[in-house]
Amino acid sequence: MKILLTGSSGYLGTALLRHIPAQRPEWDLHITLFSIVPSDEMTNAHHLDLCNPQSVARVMDKVQPDVIIHTAALNSGDARAMYETNASGSGYLAREAAKQRARLIHLSSDVIFDGRRGNYNEDDAPNPITPYAVSKADAEKNVQASGADAVLVRTSLIYGFKPLDPRTRSVLRGEMPTLFTDELRCPIWVDNLCEALIELAEMEYRGALHVAGTQALSRYEFGMKLVNALNGDPSLISAATSRSGSLTRPLDCTLDVSRAQSMLRTKLMSVDEMLEKNKKIG
Repeated sequence: MKILLTGSSGYLGTALLRHIPAQRPEWDLHITLFSIVPSDEMTNAHHLDLCNPQSVARVMDKVQPDVIIHTAALNSGDARAMYETNASGSGYLAREAAKQRARLIHLSSDVIFDGRRGNYNEDDAPNPITPYAVSKADAEKNVQASGADAVLVRTSLIYGFKPLDPRTRSVLRGEMPTLFTDELRCPIWVDNLCEALIELAEMEYRGALHVAGTQALSRYEFGMKLVNALNGDPSLISAATSRSGSLTRPLDCTLDVSRAQSMLRTKLMSVDEMLEKNKKIG
């Protein structure tokens, strides 16, 4: 089976670059890069500009994948750039996937919901309230409108230890000194997510699917658990509430993962379970 992995230089993408050859060595794995132009020796690496439909078509025509795992995204900065990359770019990719009858595993986000009640299931309607969330919600719409054989994987905060994810690294360095006690998420260990995505590549399920951790935690609770596990300095972190700030942010984006747990062999796990499994990480 020929696989095209977008966003291969991102945190999730680099984790998949470890997991796919280890778990499915028979797969023919191709990757895309944006900020780095592949050398001629990198025969399975392809430069891809998601904002350019011609670039998307060129890569898809060259690779002709059976499955696309689409992790590439822009999650900060200019709102227009985020929209063009995430919403428009995902639409270009999905339309090419539909033409070639390639399966598309599209990575989406829990923040497409407004966070007013939490425990969202796959049938709940998105209601994005930030520019990034709008770009991801419209990406889902574009993928669905394309007619591609697609699964929309809504996930949450992705963390990992070897190497550390960028968010945890920033917390340990004191670069994120304030964490909110009233923003709830379902963090997922990157290795756990990779196993689920590889499994989904071989399944026929179509539509939205919530793949996240099984433990709802505030950003503050989550940060403190990781700091303590990694022998960090808890005094570098202070608690605050998102409600007290001036920015509009979704508060409770927790996800109901019961559908995924009933379908997948991969066991979705809590932060506490992952820390117990990796208790010598500090």
